[in-house]
Amino acid sequence: MSTVYGRKAYSISSTLVSSIAVTGGTVLSSGDVNGSFEVSFRHDLGGCGSADSGIFVQLLDFTAWTMMAVQFELLGSASCWSFNTSGYGNAVGNSGTGNMLTYSEAAGDKCVKTYLAQNDSPYTTHDKVSACDNNADNFMVANTGVYRKCTFIRRRNVNGSLAGPHHGRSCNASGAGAITVIKNIYVW
Repeated sequence: MSTVYGRKAYSISSTLVSSIAVTGGTVLSSGDVNGSFEVSFRHDLGGCGSADSGIFVQLLDFTAWTMMAVQFELLGSASCWSFNTSGYGNAVGNSGTGNMLTYSEAAGDKCVKTYLAQNDSPYTTHDKVSACDNNADNFMVANTGVYRKCTFIRRRNVNGSLAGPHHGRSCNASGAGAITVIKNIYVW
């Protein structure tokens, strides 16, 4: 346990995960790494339109948490993608939101600790949580052979439903070169 924004933050271990829901892909591994939960997901569907894939990690309500930090590591190309927002892989995760509130930096949401992603040039002008284009500022269409990284701090929709990280893709690479790793999840 640590302190974040003046509140006790809890690292999520596998014992605090309610379920993992997927669509259009395969969980390659899941479990604790150095005491913190981590899951690796392969995107098996790569077409455009209804052929999307996504993963949702539903966390238990073991404490009254309202904020979440989560790191995503992303391999492979995707013209269309979303993080905890309606978009892609919506068959799981409360229509893709993961039961998190609409992304708003003014309200406290943040995208931090990026590597070849949203806060790095030339991607800073693009929407941080969703896309469906091949523009030069879409980080998911560049550097596709290396893991890009981003950490989100997000507000939870406190409506009685379980919540957690979600990521989905469409119009993307598929198979061994299309991986999402979700790790370093903290709630407070």
